[in-house]
Amino acid sequence: MNFLLMTLVFILGLFLLISGGHLQSRVASKIFFIFGAFNVVLAMYIAWPK
Repeated sequence: MNFLLMTLVFILGLFLLISGGHLQSRVASKIFFIFGAFNVVLAMYIAWPK
């Protein structure tokens, strides 16, 4: 379950980071970049050994 959650969060974060670069709206692209970066960091936190 933890591995599946980490994988989904990481893929969603990468998708948001990539799609944020293709948007024309500055506000939308910044929001996508912020949420994408947050998801990638969250996936790394979930994957960190406890």
